[in-house]
Amino acid sequence: MKRSVRAAGGSIDYVLIRSRRGDVLLKALPGGETRVYAPGWARIRDLDALVCERAEEIRRMHAELESNIARNRLAHPVEEGSRICIEGAPYALKRLPGARVSLRLAGDACLLTLPEPEDEERVREALKRALSQLALERIRERLQYYAPRLGVEFGRVAIRDQRTRWGSCSSKRNLNFNWKLIMAPPEALNYVVIHELCHLIEFNHSPRFWRLVEGQMPECEFWKKWLKEHGKELGVG
Repeated sequence: MKRSVRAAGGSIDYVLIRSRRGDVLLKALPGGETRVYAPGWARIRDLDALVCERAEEIRRMHAELESNIARNRLAHPVEEGSRICIEGAPYALKRLPGARVSLRLAGDACLLTLPEPEDEERVREALKRALSQLALERIRERLQYYAPRLGVEFGRVAIRDQRTRWGSCSSKRNLNFNWKLIMAPPEALNYVVIHELCHLIEFNHSPRFWRLVEGQMPECEFWKKWLKEHGKELGVG
């Protein structure tokens, strides 16, 4: 549901999303969209009042988000010849015209085909889409390898654009993974796959959980630390 409220400094438009959460969450999204996640019992007029009251905070959230996006794009250029890491190896980006989005590796080049390859925004979206598909393929391969070793079965597998998480596991045994893992060394991707599969046995981070992870990857602590230290280097802005 779309809403609009008048506040100091101008109106605030937001999208209301009802959820099972017990509190209200305000979220700024790229493009200036504001979302309000609220429990079903919350009254519209109270939510409007909350948005109005926190108007300056919402504007600051959007300003910070836009600033972060700008910094990320400077850190991850997608010009002709820009360095793109795939499975830990650097490739020089080549942007080619074509009717469909596709990605192919040839020697040390990453050949990205897309409509309007001169449009930077389209290049970023196409590259992200192609890398997300490659991530899904690689993650499915590793899941099929490690799941039988752990004796577990999993549900749906999805690739997400998560800002702070590399993976997650739901109570329905569905698994989510960050698409940027395809840019990391394969061992880092393996670590996250193992980590989430182990949550199907231990839905916590207890000593038993970590013993399960170490049983499949004795060097897991190294790759956990690697993602913490280098994760921000991954992406296309």
